[in-house]
Amino acid sequence: MKVGDIVMFTGQGVYAKWFYGQLGIAESVSQSKSGEWHCRVKWMQPVLYHGRYTSSSDFRVDNFDVIK
Repeated sequence: MKVGDIVMFTGQGVYAKWFYGQLGIAESVSQSKSGEWHCRVKWMQPVLYHGRYTSSSDFRVDNFDVIK
């Protein structure tokens, strides 16, 4: 995954309820101090999350598939 990629949230964890299947654009990809890779995503459409809309989110990269 790299900056500018179109990605889909495919994670199966607790956040899937709100984000599964949502499309976004990778804005940044970085490695945390613990060694995990994370991605900041700008959603193509704001996502309703706990009663409020969010236009961007940060998750581990393994929660996303890159759309080709």
